[in-house]
Amino acid sequence: MLAGYSAGMEQVRSVRFAYVSETLKRELGQQVADRLMRKVGRFPGTKSLATVNQEATLIRTACLEMNDPALGAKIGIGYRDAPTLSSYIAASSKTLREAVEGAAKFYTLADPTTALQLEDRDGGDALTVMSTDAALRSNDRFQEFLVFGALARIHSITRRGTRPTQVVFRHKALGDIRTYERIAGCAVRFGGSFNGVQFAAGVPEVRLETHDPVLVSHLQNLAETQLTARDEGAATVRDQVERLLVEALPGRFLTADQVAEQFGVTRRTLTRRLGTEGLNFRALCNDLRFRLAKAHLQDGRTVTETAFLLGYGDQATFSTAFKVWSGGAPSEYVAGQHGAEAV
Repeated sequence: MLAGYSAGMEQVRSVRFAYVSETLKRELGQQVADRLMRKVGRFPGTKSLATVNQEATLIRTACLEMNDPALGAKIGIGYRDAPTLSSYIAASSKTLREAVEGAAKFYTLADPTTALQLEDRDGGDALTVMSTDAALRSNDRFQEFLVFGALARIHSITRRGTRPTQVVFRHKALGDIRTYERIAGCAVRFGGSFNGVQFAAGVPEVRLETHDPVLVSHLQNLAETQLTARDEGAATVRDQVERLLVEALPGRFLTADQVAEQFGVTRRTLTRRLGTEGLNFRALCNDLRFRLAKAHLQDGRTVTETAFLLGYGDQATFSTAFKVWSGGAPSEYVAGQHGAEAV
C-alpha cells in the first residue's frame, strides 16, 4: 500500500555524525579530518547539524582518500549508540531479541533513513540493516558502517562479546575479506541476500544484565506515543517506488506496470499518486539512475560495472543516457571528480 507525503530524506539529521568526525580526527589526524569534512560541506564553525547524507558521503570519501575500503567497518565497530529513546529501550530490555525488536520498531524516531528488522534467514535469526533512501543504499561503505555499528551495539548491550555466526552484505567485496573478519570476530560473506548480522540458534534469547521492566515499559509507552503523533504517511510515494526499484537491481529495472503490481494497484493509480507529488514514473527513474550512477562512479566503479548495476543491457546505452542527464560522458564526470579532489 502506498503511503502519504513526508520531507525529503536528504535533510534528515544524523545522530552519529559527531562520533564519525571525532573518530576520523583521532585516527587520521585533525588536518586530514578537517579536509575530509570540508569536502562534505562541514567547515570549521558550522553550527547547523550534519545530515545523514553528509555522514554517508564523509565515510565513503574517507575510505577512498585513505585507500582503505574497510575504514567504514572499523569506524562502525567502535560505535556505542547515541543517547536516543530506542537505545535506552534496547539497553533496558529483557533479552537480546526484545532489544533488537524494540530497536527495529523505534529506531526510525531517531533516524528514519535506517530500517532494522529481525527476520528468519537461512534457518536462523538475522538482524537486517537497510537504508530506506536509494542513494544511501547504493553507498556500500556506508552500509558496512551501519552493519558494523549494529554489531557494536549488540556487543554493548549484551556485555559479553556476543558473536554472530556471520556478517552478511549484498554487495561484492572491495577489500580483503580477512580484514572485515578480524573486525567482526566472525565470518563475513559478501554477495548475500541481505545486509546484516546472522545469529546462531538461541543467541537472541540471551538475557541482558541491564534489564529494567519498569523503565522499559515506561520508555516503550513514550515511544509509542511519539510514533502515533508522527504523521502516519512516513514515506513519500517516491521513496517507496525508489526503494522497490533499487531492491530489484542489478538483475532488472522494473517497469511501471511491475511496480504497480507489487504495490497492488493499477498503473493508472500509481501514475495518479506520483502526480500528487509532481512526478511521473519516467522522470523518477531517470533521476534515480542518475543519482545512483554518480554514487557508483564516485565509489570507484567502472563505467561498465555501473551500467550493469543500473540494469542497462550495455555500456553504450548507459553512456548515452548519462550524457542526456549531465551533458557529458561518464568518463568526463569521473575526471571532473578527480580534478575537484586535487584542488
